[in-house]
Amino acid sequence: MFRRAALAACVALISPTAARAEQPAPLVHPIFAHLPDAPENDRARQDFTAAATHYNLRPVEVVDVPAPPPPHGPDDARIGILNTQKQAFGEALKDLDAAAKEVAATGGAGFTTAELTDLYLNRAIATARADWKAPAAAPPTDQRTRAFDDYLRAATLTPDRAPNARELPPQALADLQKALDIVRKRPRGTLVVKGPADALVSLDGGALQPLAGGVTFKDLVYGEHLLRVEQVGFAPWGAAIPFGQPSMEIDVPARAPLTLDAATAAAHARRMGARFALVATPKGGPRAPVELSLIDAATAAPRDAALVGTASEPGQLDAAVMRLDEEARRLALEQQNGPAATPVTPVAAGDSSLGPPLLLTPPPANPGFRDDPVAWARDRWPVLTAIGVFALTTIVLGTVVASNR
Repeated sequence: MFRRAALAACVALISPTAARAEQPAPLVHPIFAHLPDAPENDRARQDFTAAATHYNLRPVEVVDVPAPPPPHGPDDARIGILNTQKQAFGEALKDLDAAAKEVAATGGAGFTTAELTDLYLNRAIATARADWKAPAAAPPTDQRTRAFDDYLRAATLTPDRAPNARELPPQALADLQKALDIVRKRPRGTLVVKGPADALVSLDGGALQPLAGGVTFKDLVYGEHLLRVEQVGFAPWGAAIPFGQPSMEIDVPARAPLTLDAATAAAHARRMGARFALVATPKGGPRAPVELSLIDAATAAPRDAALVGTASEPGQLDAAVMRLDEEARRLALEQQNGPAATPVTPVAAGDSSLGPPLLLTPPPANPGFRDDPVAWARDRWPVLTAIGVFALTTIVLGTVVASNR
C-alpha cells in the first residue's frame, strides 16, 4: 500500500502542468487597457494589478489600446509637390487634393507652418497649370481663378513670407504676390481657444501649447486658419476655422475617448475561458480617474461599470473590483438558474471567435484511492511530498550513520 501511494505521489509531482490544466476556468478575466503615450499607465496598472490579486483575479492581461492612425497628408503633399515641379499637374492634384482634404479635417496634423504654405502654394500652381512658359500678364482663366483661393490660404498662413522668384513660375509669382497684398491689408483680431486643462493646441502648424486656462492667439490676420487639439486618452480634433472678427472664442468640442472596445475585451476573455472581462482603463492624463467595465464575454455587452478617482481614499479601487466581481458571480448564477433577466443584444452572426457559453457546475467529488490512485495522490500531493521528504531524509541519515560506524 505504501509503495502504491509513493508511486502515485511521484506521478503527481512530475505532472504539475496536467494538474494546472484541470483547474476550473476563471469566471472573470482582468484586463488593463494600455493607452498610447499615457503618463499614468504604469501606476494605474500596478494599482489595478494589486486590487485584482486581492480577489484572486489573475493574471492581469495588458492590452494596448490602438492609437489614432498617423496622418497620410504629409506623404501625399511631398509626392504632389514633386509632380508639380515636374509639371505633371494632373498627377500632382490627386495627391495635393487628398492632402488638403485631410488637413481641413485634422487641423494640419503632421505639418509645420511652412509645409502647409507649400501645400497650398503648389496646389494653386497645379490647379492653374502655371508652368514656366505661362506669362504673368496672361488673361485669367477658370483654372487660374480657382487657384487663387489657395494662393490666399498660403498668404494667410505666412503673410510675411517673401516669394522666391527662382523657385516659382512667373504666373505663380505674380498671383502669390497679389494674394499677399490682399492679406496684408486685412484687419487682424484675437482668437481664444478653451478646452480641457491637459489638452494641447496648435494653430496653423505651430508648436503645441498647453490649453490650461485657455490659449490666446493675438494679431491674427482675417482668413482661414487651421486649429488642432491633442489630449492623452482621447481622439484628436482639428478643423479649418474661418476667422473674420476682432475677437473670437472657440470651445473644443467633446471627443471620443480612446478605449478598448467591448468586442475585443470579450474575445480576450473567451480565449482565457472566462465568462466576463473586467477592463481597467485610465481616463487621460496625470491624476486622471480609472474606469472599470464588466463585459459579458459571450455577448460583448457591458454589464456594469465604476469610475475610481486616483486621488480618492485608499481602498476605493479594491472596493470597485470587489463589487464588480460579485456582480459577475450574481449574473453567472442568474444565467445558470435561468430567471427572468434583462435580455442582451447578441453579437452579430458569423463571429466565429465566439465560443459556447460556459456553465457553472458543482465541483466533482474527491476520488477515492481504489478508484483512481493518481488523482487521489494529486489531491493530497503536499502531504505526500512532506512524507516523501521525511522518509528520504530518514534513509539518507541512516545510511550516513551506518557508514560512519
